[in-house]
Amino acid sequence: MIRTFEQHQLRRTRFLDGQWDFAADPERIGEAEGWAAEFPAHARKMYVPSCWNNELGLFDYEGAAWYRTAFTLPRRGHVRLVFHAVMGKAEVYVDGRPVGSHYGSFTAFEVVLADLEAGAHTLTVRTDNTHTPQTLPLERVDWHHYGGIIRPVELQELPDVYIERFRVKYSLDYRRRIADVQVDCSLRSLSDRDAAVPLALDCSDGGPAGAVNEVFVPALGRAEARFVFRMEEVRLWEAGRASLYSFRVHTPEDDWTERIGFRKIEAANKTILLNGRPVYFKGVNRHEEHPEWGFAFPPKLMQKDLDIIKRLGCNSVRGSHYPNSPYWLDLLDEQGILFWSEIPVWQFSAGNMADPVVQERAVAMLREMIAEHYHHPSIVFWSVNNECQTDTGEGLAFNTLLVNEVRALDDSRLVTFATSRPLTDLTLALVDVIGINQYYGWYGGKTEEFADFLRKFAAYARETGAADKPVVISEFGGAGIFGESGWEENRMYSEDYQAKLLEEALTIFRSDPNVQGTFIWLFADIRTDTPRFRDRARGFNNKGLVNEYRKPKMSYRTAKRIYESWE
Repeated sequence: MIRTFEQHQLRRTRFLDGQWDFAADPERIGEAEGWAAEFPAHARKMYVPSCWNNELGLFDYEGAAWYRTAFTLPRRGHVRLVFHAVMGKAEVYVDGRPVGSHYGSFTAFEVVLADLEAGAHTLTVRTDNTHTPQTLPLERVDWHHYGGIIRPVELQELPDVYIERFRVKYSLDYRRRIADVQVDCSLRSLSDRDAAVPLALDCSDGGPAGAVNEVFVPALGRAEARFVFRMEEVRLWEAGRASLYSFRVHTPEDDWTERIGFRKIEAANKTILLNGRPVYFKGVNRHEEHPEWGFAFPPKLMQKDLDIIKRLGCNSVRGSHYPNSPYWLDLLDEQGILFWSEIPVWQFSAGNMADPVVQERAVAMLREMIAEHYHHPSIVFWSVNNECQTDTGEGLAFNTLLVNEVRALDDSRLVTFATSRPLTDLTLALVDVIGINQYYGWYGGKTEEFADFLRKFAAYARETGAADKPVVISEFGGAGIFGESGWEENRMYSEDYQAKLLEEALTIFRSDPNVQGTFIWLFADIRTDTPRFRDRARGFNNKGLVNEYRKPKMSYRTAKRIYESWE
């Protein structure tokens, strides 16, 4: 299951989840030996979706691996294979021949096959989660390098002319509750004949139900269609009070449903506004990771995470540090929780950011993230990097490239990033909202130093032309190992010290008028890349408010008491 609602009623779809054949390829011999056509005899079974690192004997494996399954078509026809996320590089083969490839771990990609014969077919995928100085993320990151097909694989049977893309845009007058809506749709033909196709639009409430365009689609070509209309008395999507609308476009043989919420997010005079009202972000950073599931996070656990986060008193979540599952975003849409979405550009050096390959991959990931998640009203921030060397000329050029790309793709959300160099950063004026990662009380210094730091930052922001930018503390905190408690409240790694640090920091942040929100690091303890981060006790980043199995620490109850008091 990849969405909380049904996207297709006419289009025949099925998931290829289940037991696939699997073979690791540490020597990288699979291509030369023709594994795409004839799978190796030593293959084992691997469930899809999953991470191979959660299986016996593969915990530390990083490299190439192959997957194979079979599917049957009841009739000759067109097929769309959707891979909702594959870690690293993916190369796709059907019946032994290459049909597509993709780079990037956390967004979907597709392969469309025209006129595929009826009967049985084999689907083979070569994956490679090897990390290098040119990969996104890099080879050194503070989370585990999982590999595998981590989200569902979907098979869709297509008609000769099918709906290829579908986007709902709007401009909102939230005071009068009027929305001017534009629905753009692309039709693609897989037939060698021209076609005139009736395309209809339905809206769940208040839209132009049954509006129809007659669209001419040339043979083996594409055609664009647009619906433009006004909706009045729209229900606004608010933090904590979600109102959602469904839009469905359909032809006689195909259909597609998307869901949106009407809301406007703005930044002005150091303040973030949702539908004209100031928002203070009471947030937490969350990795979509679990020690038994890795990045193949099941929907049931997503619901539990959200329940725990809501009970904490949060109105917002930062997706650290990669695009999250559409199912998770659907849940946030339904509950009115604000979301910060970013690409896995984590601690890049000046050299990394100057690399044309890295730049090309970062831009591609931004485009895919925005295209896939565009309709989620919960997403209010697009983030372009985390803790990179943005105090350099290379960092300025890199951030300029990415910020300009976001603004060209979507002008309905705010652009941000998280800096770990707030007093020397050269890129603050580029974005709408400034995120600051700072760990006084843990990586040196004392918690009370936050107050003086914030005064210094305000002065630096004025010097660099960023004085009007809203500021959120995007990361802060300290580690507390679950069960480590005693009489000494200043003992590092104890639950006592972690809770004390958070209380002191949150009190300082809330008293500073320039700070518009906080995102505690971290929601839950996460498994780390132990060979590269040998200082992580238990092999985990232990800064979670709950442990890896979602058991609450003292810091959870402390943060809950404080966040609830801010209401």
